[in-house]
Amino acid sequence: MTTRAEITARLDDFAFQKVNFGGFLMNKRAKNSHALWTRNSDKGVTELSILATRDYGDNNVYDVAAFTLDGSVPAEVLAELAPQAEALADRINLREHGYVYSCLEPWDGGGSIWISKKPEFRALSRLDQGIHVIPIQRLYGEPRWLSWVRENGQLNIAIVYKP
Repeated sequence: MTTRAEITARLDDFAFQKVNFGGFLMNKRAKNSHALWTRNSDKGVTELSILATRDYGDNNVYDVAAFTLDGSVPAEVLAELAPQAEALADRINLREHGYVYSCLEPWDGGGSIWISKKPEFRALSRLDQGIHVIPIQRLYGEPRWLSWVRENGQLNIAIVYKP
């Protein structure tokens, strides 16, 4: 089984980032992510906790997930957040909110990505406890790992599907 430390070390390698954050005509994403990763020391890998999932068929699967930067979300918090995430996923069309996080970018959109105009997930977050909630559109299988970098106070995240 792959560990957080192993994935963190692999992210220093551009080839690993290219596999996870590049591909097709998107090598610029991998280059930008690699540059952000290598120029910062406040970074790491953490596990995602899936709170709710909706499968719209034809490989269109969306999740609501929670994470902390320093490990797993406490079980008692997950027990509280899961029903809230399920209710939110029932109330909204999760398809319209899911985001791929396919390269390191602001977790809440940073005001420049459309997800910044979808505050429902930020409202579920418990930032005072270091718990972030995000909507995910799956690219491959169930997302388990999330890489993060903090630069100038901005938290940037990307899902690592291929550890």
